[in-house]
Amino acid sequence: MGRLQICAAASLLLIASPFGAAAQSGVGEIGAPMAKPPAGAAKSSRTLAAPALGTGLGRYARALDAMTPEPQAATRGAKDVQVYQQAAPSVVLIISEDGIGSGALISADGKIVTNQHVVGEDEEVGVIFKPAGEGTQVTGADIRPAKVIRRDAVSDLAIVQVAEVPPTVKPLKIGGAAGVEVGADVHAIGHPTGQVWTYTRGIVSQIRRDFSWEGYGDVEHKAAAIIQTQTPINPGNSGGPLLNDDLEVVGVNSFSSEGEGLNFAVSGDDVKALLAATADRMPAKSTPRKNKASTACKLQTLEEWAATDGPKGTNYLVDADCDGQGDFIVFEPKSRREAIRYMFDENGDGEIDAVIVDVDQDGEFDFGLYDTDHDGKPDLKGEFKPGADEPYRYEKIEG
Repeated sequence: MGRLQICAAASLLLIASPFGAAAQSGVGEIGAPMAKPPAGAAKSSRTLAAPALGTGLGRYARALDAMTPEPQAATRGAKDVQVYQQAAPSVVLIISEDGIGSGALISADGKIVTNQHVVGEDEEVGVIFKPAGEGTQVTGADIRPAKVIRRDAVSDLAIVQVAEVPPTVKPLKIGGAAGVEVGADVHAIGHPTGQVWTYTRGIVSQIRRDFSWEGYGDVEHKAAAIIQTQTPINPGNSGGPLLNDDLEVVGVNSFSSEGEGLNFAVSGDDVKALLAATADRMPAKSTPRKNKASTACKLQTLEEWAATDGPKGTNYLVDADCDGQGDFIVFEPKSRREAIRYMFDENGDGEIDAVIVDVDQDGEFDFGLYDTDHDGKPDLKGEFKPGADEPYRYEKIEG
């Protein structure tokens, strides 16, 4: 069968005993060897009638290995302490295919502003809100999926949205460049080089109107206003808020230039323009991003074989990306009283790391299990709403 990788996995959910025996399906598979088709297994090319598979959290959880808990906030005065304490919960860690970045919650319904280069071409990213305890280590269980709903490659901005915001977290207000003065204090909170929820302070050096700069790939960026600041910014700060003393997001920390203290943030005016836009904005000279949903191939089975352990049924080796290689296994039971299960080897070690379960065989995910630290035990719980292909909330599995 070869090495299995998650190509289009959904996130996972713990099923506790109150759900009953049917809901326990899949628990025993976590940590078990990934089944291999026996010699002479039947070949198949049927299209799999399965729920739409979203993006897995496994790739997000790997990025957390490099994260460092934020230290106790080192600030210079009462104002700094107040800014950090009030604004930090609204600053999120964003994890994409290409790495990590920062973002700021700007609406009660879960909209978050960040840089376009942070999300790249991803349709979905992982978002983590700040843990309540200062210095608490973030884990895969803290991740919430967020859809990329708007992006502007010209101003290097993007908007992502989470389905549910922690009840104690309040959105930050967006401020305009007109209210920013040269010499004024500004504050940044982000995750430079993996040092999560780091606070820095500096001053505004200048406001640059209709500013252009060389960007990522072949994109020539331009913004209505850029705020030049001495506030220290490093990789991982990208997408995080530049705040004034009134806790307004006056800019999105975006790039630095060679030299001492030459850091730049795209203004809040450009954020407002993106929120008001009716479509994504891509420069004519850049390559348009691909719509993954429209180019995705149909799920095809490569091989099928009878299950030898547990309930009777058939295992199907599935190719999710049309490359001729198996990406996950589906178990289809003979009995309507058993659950359909989707099994994944996320890290290629030959053991099942993820199981998605359709309990009543209605074509919708009911729950799943993730072993994000690959110790053979599920450690992540997620819950699906009817018709959804991603859980709307997650919580840790203790013990």
